[in-house]
Amino acid sequence: MESNSRKNRIPAKAAALLDELSTKLPSLLAGNLVGIYLYGSITNSSFNPRRSDIDCIVVTQRDPGETQFRKLDRWLKQTEAANSWTKRLQITFLVKDELLRVNSSGSVYQFGILRRCGSDGNPIIWLDHLRRRQVLFGPPARSFLPEISTEILSAALRRELGYLREELCEKPESEWRDVPMYRAYAVLTVCRILYSWEKRTVVSKPVAAKWILKNLPDRWSRIIQQALDFNKSGQETDISLTHIQRFVKFADRRCATSQR
Repeated sequence: MESNSRKNRIPAKAAALLDELSTKLPSLLAGNLVGIYLYGSITNSSFNPRRSDIDCIVVTQRDPGETQFRKLDRWLKQTEAANSWTKRLQITFLVKDELLRVNSSGSVYQFGILRRCGSDGNPIIWLDHLRRRQVLFGPPARSFLPEISTEILSAALRRELGYLREELCEKPESEWRDVPMYRAYAVLTVCRILYSWEKRTVVSKPVAAKWILKNLPDRWSRIIQQALDFNKSGQETDISLTHIQRFVKFADRRCATSQR
């Protein structure tokens, strides 16, 4: 891992948090820990200290028992009190022998809360990690990660689109659909789904959005540019829900008519 170049790009407290993760989790999880793997903007030039989260995957030999789970929760709460970057951690906990498997064991630390929630076997985060291969602890992911086939990726992209469709189109009571951050996230995520469907690989959301601006109909340009502006500045903007819903349905149709 290019730790020096990484640390030069991120605030000192965020770098300190990553260092603490790499030393504390091996102690808390002991022999159960396989490795800690970074992905997302923290590994590339799209990282924005004002807006970006710190995304990582923690792989264990088995699902942490209640004692380890409580220790993790207690440590995360203590770390949050000492380092404000902790709330911007997005940690996905996965079990080594269940990777890429739908309905597998798993937990998530997000928005300052650690919870057991299972996993849908999402290969997208692994493809993202493999672009830079930044490892905080443990062996290279390639040494144990199953092959990510075209079928596995296609199914994951359809699931991702389905989650957005549910929140934005099918669930009027959704707590997210009127949140400016979520609307921008949804637009950029649809862009990456479309890019990945076409290219069979993963890039950052901003890179995918810029590709969409050049290669797809102009009618989506306004909401995509609004989402990019929000992602960069954090300044709230009124991204039309109706237009986002149409964008999701457009992506649905495009994926359905070009089955992989």
